[in-house]
Amino acid sequence: MRYGIISDIHSNYTALDTVLNAIGVVDKIICLGDIVGYGPNPNECVERIRGLDGLILAGNHDLASIGWKDMDWFNSYAKEAIFWTEDQLTKENKEYLFYLPEVLSQKDFILVHGSLYNFTGEYIVTGADAKRSFELMQHRELLLVGHTHHPYAFFRKQRQPVQSLKLIDKDVFSLIKDTQSIINVGSVGQPRDGDERASFGILDMQTRTVTIKKVAYDIKKTQQQMTEARLPRYLISRLAMGR
Repeated sequence: MRYGIISDIHSNYTALDTVLNAIGVVDKIICLGDIVGYGPNPNECVERIRGLDGLILAGNHDLASIGWKDMDWFNSYAKEAIFWTEDQLTKENKEYLFYLPEVLSQKDFILVHGSLYNFTGEYIVTGADAKRSFELMQHRELLLVGHTHHPYAFFRKQRQPVQSLKLIDKDVFSLIKDTQSIINVGSVGQPRDGDERASFGILDMQTRTVTIKKVAYDIKKTQQQMTEARLPRYLISRLAMGR
């Protein structure tokens, strides 16, 4: 099986459309949550994802936008965008987000937005964070996550110390037998790794590899749409910085 992996679209339809075209032919799409939030096209993004043959998860922004997530820990910019998104979403799209799972376990891997310790809340950014999820993976060797907007890998062999690796465009991470791996392919709609291009991944179970890919999209178009929607200036400007 060959999977296209996307995460953290954040209502950026221009980036999503560019990425889906770049992925090409795969057996299935994996979407690791945060379809909405921050950006100007929540309904368009939800409807595009609804039309895919995929394994689709809920993220924290998805749940907050339908009133199912406590917003106390969101910053003021995120809150403003969530309130705007909630007003924009159609009843049908809210219902779709409502029924999305927070975790999916498959034969070869587990999918979650945040971590196995806290499905939509925890960021895996340190070895200690990764270790908590490794302990919960049991016999599974691969966990795919989103949430941080940074392409990254954590791995450990037979309960040895956790190692980490920053991933960049065109990196190919090999899945090694008897080694647990946690992979984050970065963000489609709001990258924060210093590279403003949309990020995604390809999981090939035949070659046992995850390839990170970056693709340029029309950032100015998304920024113009955000300006017209009167979304926070900070959210608009950071797209061009990849931060």
